[in-house]
Amino acid sequence: MVSEERSFAERLAHLIATVHPPDRKPYSYREIAHGVAEQTGVTMSATHVQQLAVGARKDPKRSHIQAFAQFFGVPVTYFFDDEVAGEVDRQVEDVVAWRDSEARTLAQRAMRLSPRDRETVTALLDQLSSYDDTRSRAGRRRKPE
Repeated sequence: MVSEERSFAERLAHLIATVHPPDRKPYSYREIAHGVAEQTGVTMSATHVQQLAVGARKDPKRSHIQAFAQFFGVPVTYFFDDEVAGEVDRQVEDVVAWRDSEARTLAQRAMRLSPRDRETVTALLDQLSSYDDTRSRAGRRRKPE
C-alpha cells in the first residue's frame, strides 16, 4: 500500500495494521499507548492514539510522532516524506510476506538451487506475475452488449 500524499493518520493506521509480531493480530490502541510509554517515556491515552490513527485529531505533538516512530521502528520522516514512507512500506510488505510460511518455504527452497536455476525460477515468477496482471486487466473491461 504505497500511495502519494497520505495523511499522518493514514500512515499511523498502516503501521498499526502491519507492524506487529507474526503470531498475533495488530496491537490495540491501549497496547500501543502502554508500549510507547514503556519504550520512550512519552505518555498518551489509548483514546488519543485512536483519535490520531483515525484522523479525528490532526495535531500530533512532535514528541508523540517521535515516540510512534520509535515504537514501530521507523524513521520519524516516515510520517512526512512520501519517498521514505514508500520504502518503509515496501520493507514492511517484505517482512509480512516472509512471515507467511509458504513464502518463506519457497524462498528457502530457492536458495538451495544453483544460481542458474534461481534465474529460471525468477523468470517463471515474472511470467506468472505478468500473466496474472494481464488477466486481471482483461477481467475489468466491460463486455460489449
